[in-house]
Amino acid sequence: MEQVKVLLADKKEIFREGLARLLQEQEQIEVVFQCSNGKEAIKEAGDSEPDVVLMDTNISDCGSKEATEQINKSSPGVKVAMLTDSEDEEDLFSAIEAGATGYLLKDMEVGDLVKSIDLIGKGEIVVSLPLVGKLVRKVTLKTKAEVKDGLSEREVEILKLLVGGNTNKEIAGTLFITENTVKVHMKNILGKLQLRNRQQAAAYAVKQGLVTEIRDTEEKSG
Repeated sequence: MEQVKVLLADKKEIFREGLARLLQEQEQIEVVFQCSNGKEAIKEAGDSEPDVVLMDTNISDCGSKEATEQINKSSPGVKVAMLTDSEDEEDLFSAIEAGATGYLLKDMEVGDLVKSIDLIGKGEIVVSLPLVGKLVRKVTLKTKAEVKDGLSEREVEILKLLVGGNTNKEIAGTLFITENTVKVHMKNILGKLQLRNRQQAAAYAVKQGLVTEIRDTEEKSG
């Protein structure tokens, strides 16, 4: 199994080092760096090349939203997830709007955290179970005719598949179109929505209610 490289950003040293030890015991996870503030997280996301950054919402130096946006801009291959005590809806939506692909609560089981890190590393959006209800209630469901910003029916289909963690190749196979056509659609989607990347497009789809199935961290295998 390929390891997921993780960077931890949390101003509480005792928590951060304890979590690092726990994660290092998992053979599928490698902790490549620890830091206490947002500026370090931004720098090390480029230098250490982690797959996933786990960041507290109350990170010091610069806010978690700014740090997330900067990491997405300067290190687009790195996934950012909040690991926090905050169940506040505004913190949740602020993180997703900034491009975070995960919002995890610190009181979760270690096994669920490991599973979540793996999913986030693969590009999926993961939200802790207690927050899924808040996220769904916040969303205004829309019909295809009511979709904002002039998205076509095909573009909506692609957004739904994007939130499911599908690559361009997988989206192309599902919709029976070429991979290049998917790339063109993605470029058009980002242009219409005035977004910078796939993470922000996925966040838009969740907020607008285009997707009703959201990954939580306590799914039962079967």
